[in-house]
Amino acid sequence: MAAGTIAVAVALAAMAAQEGAGMAACAFDLNRVRLLEGVCLDAQEANRKYLHDLDPERLLRNFRITAGLEAPGEPLGGWEKPDCEVRGHFVGHYLSACALMYASAGDEELKARGDAMVAEFAKCQEALGGEYLSAYPAAFWDRLEAMEKPPWAPYYVIHKIMAGLYDMHTLCGNDQALDVLEGMAAYFENRYDGLSIWEWDRLLGVEFGGMAEVLYNLYAITQNPAHRDLAHAFDRAVFLGPLALEHDNLTKIHANTHIPEVIGAARRYEVLGDERYRTAAVYFWERVAGVRMYATGGTSEAEFWGDPNTLAATLSTKNQESCTSYNMLRLTRHLFEWTADPRYADFYERTYFNSILGTQRPGDGMLAYFTPLACGHQRTFGTPCDSFWCCTGTGIESFSKLGDSIYFHDEDGLYVNLFVASELDWREKGLRLEQVTRFPEEEGTTFRFHLGRSVKLALRVRRPYWATEGMEVRVNGEAVRAEAKPGAYAVIERRWRDGDEVQADVPMGLHASPMPDDPEVVAVVYGPVVLAGLVEEPVYFVGDAADPAAWLAPVADKPLTFVTKGQRAAVTFIPLNRVVEERYGVYFPVIEEGGARHRAILAEEEAARRRAERAVDRVAADDPDSEKAHNLQGDKTAAGAWRGKGWRHAPDGWFSWDLAVLPDAPMTLVCVYWGDDVPPRTFDILVDGTKIATQSLNRDKPDAFFEVEYAIPEALTKGKNQVSVRFQAHQGNTAGGVFECAVLKPAP
Repeated sequence: MAAGTIAVAVALAAMAAQEGAGMAACAFDLNRVRLLEGVCLDAQEANRKYLHDLDPERLLRNFRITAGLEAPGEPLGGWEKPDCEVRGHFVGHYLSACALMYASAGDEELKARGDAMVAEFAKCQEALGGEYLSAYPAAFWDRLEAMEKPPWAPYYVIHKIMAGLYDMHTLCGNDQALDVLEGMAAYFENRYDGLSIWEWDRLLGVEFGGMAEVLYNLYAITQNPAHRDLAHAFDRAVFLGPLALEHDNLTKIHANTHIPEVIGAARRYEVLGDERYRTAAVYFWERVAGVRMYATGGTSEAEFWGDPNTLAATLSTKNQESCTSYNMLRLTRHLFEWTADPRYADFYERTYFNSILGTQRPGDGMLAYFTPLACGHQRTFGTPCDSFWCCTGTGIESFSKLGDSIYFHDEDGLYVNLFVASELDWREKGLRLEQVTRFPEEEGTTFRFHLGRSVKLALRVRRPYWATEGMEVRVNGEAVRAEAKPGAYAVIERRWRDGDEVQADVPMGLHASPMPDDPEVVAVVYGPVVLAGLVEEPVYFVGDAADPAAWLAPVADKPLTFVTKGQRAAVTFIPLNRVVEERYGVYFPVIEEGGARHRAILAEEEAARRRAERAVDRVAADDPDSEKAHNLQGDKTAAGAWRGKGWRHAPDGWFSWDLAVLPDAPMTLVCVYWGDDVPPRTFDILVDGTKIATQSLNRDKPDAFFEVEYAIPEALTKGKNQVSVRFQAHQGNTAGGVFECAVLKPAP
């Protein structure tokens, strides 16, 4: 270990001793855990390859240009383009990922790359006067502080850079990184000091990421009161205050803007012991994980939260932004350390397996922004050098620290929270613990003790919430009493010797995870693993929504694979985290045969069948193939999914499709709308430039889809095989959303 690394390790050990005095459990440093053969190691290695493939010269280019230095390398694309207002954010994430991968896998090359980039950062900082460092000029801060065309999220970007420097210092022992970090803090202290309280509070309305967290982290190292005070300036009272009073203020706010603010609050509690911030963090977690969480552990739709326990209507192509899952896991880690409460471990497992694993494409390591939960959609993965979304940044960090939070400890023993093939080096106890498992394909795990001398400690193996069919523990082949209810720990306390082996058998079974506001809409879970049905479009099943085993059967010789039984069509279910290119669904209506809902669906299907018999042509909104085939055109138009159906609209704009018609018969246009669209909207419908109708949507059919038919004058189709159907918003209004558009023959 280098001298700098030793100094950092000593300082952090002292800090942990001071901060951890009131903690129930402590996480192991990342460099104490190594992944062993399995899906997690494969994912780590795909990520590591991607980190190696990225060119540091290209990553540094915008920083060097801002500093007026020579800038070799081609410009990057996406969110790192030279004119993008969050350029530089991914470079901070990249530094963190290099440091994390060094800790996780001992990758010396990535450590050296990170060290070299820190040295280049120092040169840029020196060229800019010794304190400021960014990939864009200081004029951005003038715009922000004046709130005149404020930049996208400048402090969000600065947080990523500062966090990368912090990780390089603490995980790689890079003292220069701490110098650069302190210089940046000094620059922003001066900017803060030049503003009134009103001016400062106003600019905090622009997303600022985890600035409080990184500054509290910095203060924990330096004990410089200026760092503490600047961190506190980012404790946004208008958001944290209600949480400290246990008031739910999360509805209609941007999810990933606010989770890092709560992580900052958690760090203030740990560093300064401020109980108000503990209350805020714990209450916040409950109001997300308790009442705004999908079966997957993911949260948010189109990056925002809705009302508590109101999720059935939120299924779309833009569910559970990956950043929110990453940050909720980071917050959960803090809360587990405070309490050792297995509920937090259950949540961590759920989110780890279903909202982190699976967001990376195997092989090339590309990452997903959202995980669609609506039926019939696919994941979308980024590109190597032309995406760099926020979720690309958090993604490379997630897959650089998959060994995090598997194990925790206290003075008396060890907590095992995740069944992941791995090896723990608890050198203070002289213990190397090997966890051998193929979980979740294997229903349990095995622990092998490697010791130079015997040691007495408690091994606490979590019995997950889903393990309702029992849990059997054997030590060296003999069953032991280690009683625990689901959602608790089985504790084996003894003097352990070299070669001891513990086997934990944890039977898995199917269970339903219903929507809180619609118990007939369910996700199917096997153990902790959410299953995805491979479907091209929305479907429903007939059966008992509370008992998926009644309508799903395992497929022989295909672990974690199931197929429907007793349904109109066979649908295969596989783990959501194995879905790559397939179209799929996670939540499905499971309804009582012959019940009111079943009868209503059958009536809808009959109406759709009759309409299909009359159809000449049809376009499905938000379906890339269908819209391309129908020559989609438009201005200010956007698309998405709602309740399993695609939509398209155009706020203050227009869109059009080309549809086939019959040249010698009267035609009818039919459009499907959502009856609860807000705000009210009015738009014209034109066929080949001639208006045939004006449509207003004003919550005409609450909580339901409905269709409207429009007669097309024969003069507009006579002698034609195709027409253009255009939806044009009235001024200040929105055109659509249109869920389906079809041309029909006359009714019989």
